Amino acid sequence: MNATTIIWIVAAVVVVLIVVGIIVAVSRKAAAKKREHQRLEAARIRQETAESEHQLHAREAEAEQRRAEAKQADADAEVQAAEAKRRQAEAERLDAEAAERDRVARAERDEQERRLRHADDLDPDVDAHGNRSRTADGRTEAGGARAADENRLDDRSVDPQAGRRNIEDPDSPRH
Repeated sequence: MNATTIIWIVAAVVVVLIVVGIIVAVSRKAAAKKREHQRLEAARIRQETAESEHQLHAREAEAEQRRAEAKQADADAEVQAAEAKRRQAEAERLDAEAAERDRVARAERDEQERRLRHADDLDPDVDAHGNRSRTADGRTEAGGARAADENRLDDRSVDPQAGRRNIEDPDSPRH
């Protein structure tokens, strides 16, 4: 090989190295530019995220408030249900108390009627049907002790001539 050929080979190698250097430099510059673009995009995304962070916190706070309102409504409903149960129990207690008083009153009424029947049985002027026999002045007294008790309650409805009670007209005036 002669010197000219060696010079041409060296010149070609130098040119190839220069071209490779230029390609490497351009690719590094493109990579740096790409990294810079990625940094800017990441910064933009972070900024948007930071701006939406306030809205996100507001939505979370609103959701938490709604959750608290739902819990409060649930608690109110439970209180109302408990109050309704308490009222129901109170109503049942009062109903049972009324039934007991009614039972006692009926028992007392039965005892009072038994005593009146006993009084009629003891009274020689009362017949088997509870009617009084004729008195010395010729009048008839009705119902024995029970009739006397009823007559005391409402003297106005007794017809002294007939010796028994009249049925009054509910619309007629009372004297």
